[in-house]
Order: sequence, then structure tokens, then C-alpha cells
Amino acid sequence: MQKIIVKDGDYNCPPPINKQDWIEILSDDSFMSNNYKFALSIFYLEPDHKATCKYLAEKYCTHPTSISGFITQFSARLQGKLNRFEVIKEDGSPNWWLITMTGKKVAGGLFEWRLRDELIEAIIDLDFIDSSQLNVDSLGTLVNSINEDLSEFIIGFRKTRKVLSNKERATTSGILFKNKGDDADWAINEGGHNEIQYHIFLRDDEVGYGLGFNAQYVPFNNDKTSLEHIKPFVEAFSSIQNSDIVNTLRNRDFEIDLNSLKSMSEGGYNLFGRVVPLTDSKLPLIDYYGIINDLKGDLFELYKRIFEIANKLTMNNQSSNQNFQQPITNSLVREISELLLANKNLILTGAPGTGKTYLAKILAEAWGAEYKLIQFHPSYDYTDFVEGLRPIKSEAGEVGFELRDGSFKKFCKEALKYQNNQKLSNFDEIYQKFTDDVLENGLQLITPSQKKPFRVEINSQKSCTAIPDTVKQTPMIVTKSYIQNYFETGEVIDWKPYVIPVCEYIKANYDLEMANTGDKDKRFILILDEINRAEISKVLGELFFSIDPGYRGESGKVTTQYANLQTEEDVFKKGFYIPDNVYIIGTMNDIDRSVESFDFAMRRRFAWKEIKSEDRLTMWDGQIDEWSDEAKQRLIVLNKAIESIQGLSAAYHVGPAYFLKLTNYNGDFDKLWTYHLESLLCEYLRGYPDAEQQIQGLKDAYNLRLGSNDDRNDG
Repeated sequence: MQKIIVKDGDYNCPPPINKQDWIEILSDDSFMSNNYKFALSIFYLEPDHKATCKYLAEKYCTHPTSISGFITQFSARLQGKLNRFEVIKEDGSPNWWLITMTGKKVAGGLFEWRLRDELIEAIIDLDFIDSSQLNVDSLGTLVNSINEDLSEFIIGFRKTRKVLSNKERATTSGILFKNKGDDADWAINEGGHNEIQYHIFLRDDEVGYGLGFNAQYVPFNNDKTSLEHIKPFVEAFSSIQNSDIVNTLRNRDFEIDLNSLKSMSEGGYNLFGRVVPLTDSKLPLIDYYGIINDLKGDLFELYKRIFEIANKLTMNNQSSNQNFQQPITNSLVREISELLLANKNLILTGAPGTGKTYLAKILAEAWGAEYKLIQFHPSYDYTDFVEGLRPIKSEAGEVGFELRDGSFKKFCKEALKYQNNQKLSNFDEIYQKFTDDVLENGLQLITPSQKKPFRVEINSQKSCTAIPDTVKQTPMIVTKSYIQNYFETGEVIDWKPYVIPVCEYIKANYDLEMANTGDKDKRFILILDEINRAEISKVLGELFFSIDPGYRGESGKVTTQYANLQTEEDVFKKGFYIPDNVYIIGTMNDIDRSVESFDFAMRRRFAWKEIKSEDRLTMWDGQIDEWSDEAKQRLIVLNKAIESIQGLSAAYHVGPAYFLKLTNYNGDFDKLWTYHLESLLCEYLRGYPDAEQQIQGLKDAYNLRLGSNDDRNDG
């Protein structure tokens, strides 16, 4: 192994590879990736075949580290492939670049690199630039190349889109564009149906790509028309049509018909895009990487900007129209909505994996309701849910107890504030900023009547301590709740001479905002996930009475266990009740062994709706589209086989949510069975004398191999 040691400051060591070696390397398609071809090509096309990475990055709309990374990886792999030399620095570290390039320092601390002469000669002999063009014989060929070359970008794109589109999960297919088949001439980004889309097409010997505004169809989420879905994105683009990012892309030949976009009607489509011509179905590598760099660069920045603005427009629109609930068009969600409106309390029950909790969230969003999800478990109790004593440590280090609201009581207080128009939208944020400022700068105030000075400090509990300018300087604690109560009710609980000036100071120096509570009937939905896993009577206590739908509001007021410890500012000091704008949805799998904890008296306080597997197949839309037909067949046959086993029923069905895991295994149904379904079914059949035979029968059904005359089919 020859070791070529490069001295510090030497960027022109003897060439380790001759022309013939380079010809063989450049001709090896298994070695030469598109990335490598692109990096070599852009250096070759420059005058005298030399440039800085910064210059090339600006020219080709990418980042210098991308170009540097391509050359580094290419050179390192090349050294390993030839396995006959090492180019290293004096300290023993590798110097990959000098395998492919020679260089020199130039102004600005940059390096100007030039392809080695032997490599240049090989590129000329092979007509490398023209021969490196992509053969784009179909959209699938192009899409596959893009998906492969953007593999790292796709990871970030999926996560970003998950956040922007408020999805429960990101698509896990690992692709950007989904090719629908050999006869398709266009594609959009995976999952992008009813939002702004990455779009690409191939037709008339042209490749077009960009951001699409699609009002042509909505394959799911049919609570709105397709035009209603895309309208916020159109408005968002219109609001930034003259921004720097849009103009930058316009300078690269991106264009759109603004009049057509703004007047788009149902069924319309507009593309902010660019067209690249092909020659005999050939796409020059430079043009191909122009597409790649746009998709992961400025086009992505614009995509995010439009999405963020559209989300704000949607939220503002929902807020300004909260008195007018849009009609719910999904039949299952509509049925659940009607049941909850009529009964206040609802249990969604059914087999595991039917998406009961997700349905509850969908309904809350359809109502424009505030909602909170609480997952019950065996140790969850009254102190967690309603109120209870919690340990605290004083500033002196002494341990004591104080009464704290549980999650349900806090939720009811928020609902009551809306009914009374007493809700501040940004109090926590403002209070945090106020305490930070006081900690840093201190604060001096005077009492309103006597005009006596006092200073304000912040203690370890983040409460204000008012210290009067007197000999004794007795501190008075002005708690956060005192301050919030004054802002929201106008009432002073205690320490009036100090609470009022502190509040007036906050009001004068910080931008407090009242929530838009004009809709006193705004609904609040509490989602109790796995409601049967906790002991209900232990969690509810005396609220067993109040939770009855006939006793919402003050008519259901009860005295709680800790009523004597309530502070005066507590709105429920004289009795706790559930406001009539509060609704409760519980979810449960009725095959769970803890189901017996849900007694009959509590059952009659809820309406019950079973969610069946076949009702929820729409959860697959945009997630497992390419495997959905086969998944449906397997699901139906497997569930039928489960029902045929003595002792099992439809309650033991496998829910469609399990099949979403196909994205983890690229559609491998065998892995879905092995790692997820088999263990569930074994649990169902625990204790059966013929469990092994029954499992095999269910596996045959899942694999669509169970015949009608199979002796296992009789259960």
C-alpha cells in the first residue's frame, strides 16, 4: 500500500491515478452515482475546469457542503475501491480531495479546486457529460431517481409535513413522489391530497415541477369541498406573491397564472412551476440537479412558508366563525356528534385498533371545541381527576401539603371562563415574562390609597412577594392565581393594596389579551382514553351524581371532599359542578379484562356506540394506498375466522389501525403478522386447549389460504 504524505499547504501532490484508471472508474455504472457524476460535471464545465465550492453552490442553487460532500465521498470510496494507495496529511489524517483535485487558497479564505489533468482527459475521451444524461423513458424512472437522490431530505420533509398538516403520524414510505403506474404522467408528494402539493409531470418531452394548488378531488376528509381545502393555501401564496423567496424562484423561470389561481373554482388546478425540456427523452444531469436542488432548497422554503400562513388563516377563520359550525358530512362522525349532543356523555367501544380515540379528536375538531385527552390507568384516582392534597416544599425547606386541582376540575374551570367571558388567552406567557423582568431588574410600586412604597420580588414558587418600605418589612405573598383572578373577574381575594398595583403595572406594560369568548356556548370535550382501566367510582367520587347528563350546570352542584380547604378565589368554593358546555367521550375495548369495573349505574349515564373494523377503513387513505386492497381482503377474512372460534366474537376483531404498520415494513404482510398480529391473537386464545391449531387456522385465513371445507373453520 503506497502512502502519499501531503505536507501542510501542499495542494498539488503527484497524481495517484492515471488516465486509464479514470476511464475504467467513470465507466463503472455500479460505482458512479448521480451525485458523483453531477459534482464532477459542474467542475468540468467551468473555465479551465476549476472553481470554488461556494461559487458552484450559488450557481446551482445548492449548499457548498453538498458539493464538498459529494467530492469527499467519491474520493474516499475511490481510494477504497482501488486499494493501492492512501493520501494522508503529515498528522496521519486522510486528505481525500487531492485524489480527485488540485487546489490553491484564494481571496476570502476559500479554496479553488481544479480537476486533475488525467481525470479531465478521461472525461473528454468518454464524452462523459453527454453520456451522463438521464434516460427518462417514463415518469416512474424519473421519480425513482429523485426519491433515491433525496433520501435524506425526505426524512426531514416527512417530519415537517407531519407538523404543518397536524397529522397523527408522518408517512413512513421513504419516498417524496408516489408513482401511480407506468401509464401515469404526473405525481404528487406522498399524502399531499388536500393541501399544497409538490407536483411533477412528464409529457410532450418536458418535465414540469413545482407547487400545485389542487381543487380537483379529495379522496378522503370529505368534511369540506376540495376548493374549501385548498383556499387557505391560495390566499397564503397570494399574500407573499412579491416576496423575496417567490421572486428568487421566478428568476429561475418558475411561473403561475395569478388570475387563474385567484379565480380558481371547484375542479381547478394551478401550478407554480418550471418546465425543463428533454431531448430524445434525455435529461442533462445539470438540469436534473436543478430539479433536485429546487425541491430540497428554495421550493421547500416556499412550501413551508405557504403552509404556515395557511394554517394561521385557517385558525383565524375558525375563530371568527366559531358561532357557525360547518355541517359534518362524514356519516360515522355525524352519528357520533348527534349522540354526544343528545347525551353529553358517550362511550366509543369496539375492537382494538379501530381508531376510537382518533374519532373522538376528529369530532372535537369538527365542533371547533377545546378538548383534552386523559388516559386512565389502574392507579388513576380522585386526587388526579378532581382534587387532592399534594406535597410542597416551602422556601425554608419545610415539606407540607396544599390542595391542588385535578385535571377534570381544571378543565371545567376553563369551560366556565368561556361561559362568563373571563378567559385570558396569553396570561401564562405574560406572567412568565413579567416574573423574568422582575428577577432581572427589580420592581418598585406604591399602594393605591396610602401611596406607600413597596418592592416586588419573585420567590422560588414564582409568586410575587410584596415587601413594604417599613421597619419590619413584613412580606406579603401575591400568588399567580390572585393576579389571574383579578384580571378575569375584577375581584381581589387578598392583599388588595398590593394585588391591584401589581396588576395595573402588568396591564400597562404587557399586552394581555382576552380570548375570543363571544361564543358562550363554545364546547369543551374531555376524552377519557381507556376509561375502563381505572376504577370509575374511585376516580369520580361524589361526581358520580354530577356526571349524569341531566345534572349539568349548577343544578348538579356537589360538595367535594376537600371543600373546607378551598380558597376564596376558587370558583367552585360553594360546590363543584360540571358546566353544561362540557362533554365527555370515553373510549374502551370491551374485551379488556378490566371492563367489569364499569358498573351498571355508571353505564346508564353514557350513550354507547360500537366502532366496527369495517367502519374505519378510511384511516388507510393516504397511508397504505398501494397495499389497501390486499389489506382489506386479509382483514375481512381474518375477522370472519376470529368470529368462527367458539368464545370469540366481533369484539375480538383486529382493527384496521394494525395494518398502518405496513408502512414500517414496506408492505410485508408476513412481518405484520409475526411482529404484531400473532401475539394479539395468542392472547385471545390463551388457555384454549387447541390454541396452536387455532392460531394456524387464523394465520391461514390472514394469508387467504383457508378453504370453506377446512376442518379448522368450525371453531
